[in-house]
Amino acid sequence: MKGEKKERWMELCEQAANEQDSEKLIELAREIDRLLEEKKQRLRNKPTGQN
Repeated sequence: MKGEKKERWMELCEQAANEQDSEKLIELAREIDRLLEEKKQRLRNKPTGQN
């Protein structure tokens, strides 16, 4: 992702991939889910034809 802004959910996925603590992993998964749900809502509400 050179030169691109990395989205927060991607950073959390990287953390989750290496997390050893099950409670922390659950917290990360919940946060990832929340962020992706927000992104999905933003994309649904985006007017057609805009980038």
